[in-house]
Amino acid sequence: MKIVFPRCFQALLILLALISISSGQDTQLRQDYSAEDINADLDRMQEILETMHPGLYLYITPEELKQEFAEARLATGETKSMRQAFLSLAAIVDKVRCGHTYASVPNSAQEELTRDAVFFPLPLKFLAGQAFVNHKNAELPCGAEVLSINGLAMPKLIPQLMPFVTGDGYVETYRYELLSDLFGMSLAVAFPQRGQFDVEYRKANGEVAMKTVQAIDSFKLQLRMKSVAYGKPPRLPYRIDRVSKETFLIAIDTFDNDYGAPPFRMYRQFIQRAFKMLGKTPEVKNLILDLRLNEGGYTRNEMMLYSFLSERPFREMHHGGATQNSIAFKENLSRLYQSRGMIRGYERRLSRELEPVGEGAGFELSEDWNPRVFPDEDRFEGNIYVLTSGRTHSAASAICSRLQATQSAVFIGEETGGVNGVFTAGTTLVYALPNTGIELAVPILKYSNLEKLPAESGRGIKPDHTVTIRPVDIQSGEDRVLKFAIELVRRHSRED
Repeated sequence: MKIVFPRCFQALLILLALISISSGQDTQLRQDYSAEDINADLDRMQEILETMHPGLYLYITPEELKQEFAEARLATGETKSMRQAFLSLAAIVDKVRCGHTYASVPNSAQEELTRDAVFFPLPLKFLAGQAFVNHKNAELPCGAEVLSINGLAMPKLIPQLMPFVTGDGYVETYRYELLSDLFGMSLAVAFPQRGQFDVEYRKANGEVAMKTVQAIDSFKLQLRMKSVAYGKPPRLPYRIDRVSKETFLIAIDTFDNDYGAPPFRMYRQFIQRAFKMLGKTPEVKNLILDLRLNEGGYTRNEMMLYSFLSERPFREMHHGGATQNSIAFKENLSRLYQSRGMIRGYERRLSRELEPVGEGAGFELSEDWNPRVFPDEDRFEGNIYVLTSGRTHSAASAICSRLQATQSAVFIGEETGGVNGVFTAGTTLVYALPNTGIELAVPILKYSNLEKLPAESGRGIKPDHTVTIRPVDIQSGEDRVLKFAIELVRRHSRED
């Protein structure tokens, strides 16, 4: 089963889809809808969430959610554009605090805006709520702190953009990672663009200056985002390196096999060869597992990795739950994302894998479909150090939950973006609301990874040693987290 992570959908379908720069470039988003149409879509959205979402009330009460929908309704005679309607619906979805649940405008509107829009040109890196230029060949110096844009100070601007980069629970690190990726797009969501931006910034020497920068198109922005100074994805998503005589580093940047990630066979071959190599190198006592860029993907990939780390048998999850063992509102499912054959396949799986808990209590995943996985014969038996960041999400945070629960690893870096213990993911259904066509994605399985839930609900796995990125690291490229980990391993080795 795949834990669908939000970046591909949320980034491309929400933020890219809502660029507002001039009256000629957002024809569909400017289309008006009546109160009857908007309210009917709100009703259907509420029905879909309440019927299909298995973790709808993890962080909001039924009464609070009903109030959100009530306040979004229009009075008779009022109208809203598709953009306004979408912003209202997206704000409600954000209150659910599920990184796998999102709304998006219709695909045709996305294509229109992707083709015509221009954007804020500076890639940014957010550190502790502050924004820093993250490019060495941009209009402002790399590492400079951006203080305001078009006269709006960043402490006031950022909260207005955060609802467009939703995440799980109360974890902010993941949302700031997404905001770093998507700032130019999310800025255009909230504010009409003029084609240029007046930027107030602080130089490295503390001097404050102003500069006007010109907007760029989506193609140029994509090129810049691929060449950021800090955090550029490596060429290979799986890497192994011997950092000392007694220590190996294994980096797994994704558990996915879609959206450009290598196929499963390549991942399987890498994992098997890597741990076989460790087994044939008896002097290696330490493993640094780098998951800082891993936003999740298929649980089979996460479980395969964990089978080489676990001391005892385990299951995909401690418990899996759902509200239904069939799909409601099939007439509203988007055919762009689910063919009739896919829908029939989903329903067969749900009816086969889920069994009723009790009258009105929903369904749970049958043990037959949550089999025990045994440790691999090449299991690593040494010391494990895990590097995490706010980008560590979904299936990547799930393996961190396992390792922390068994106290078999030392965590270094930042709190994971994915929450510890329970979250909703798995197969995601994409609905198209009947009047506006606004799309709503809903995960249909609730994962409970731990036998006992953590005391602090809605938080990620917190590191044993917190190491954060500094503004100076953006320009220098220094990997403080890895350096700290290597030194910690050396210190522990000397103590042993």
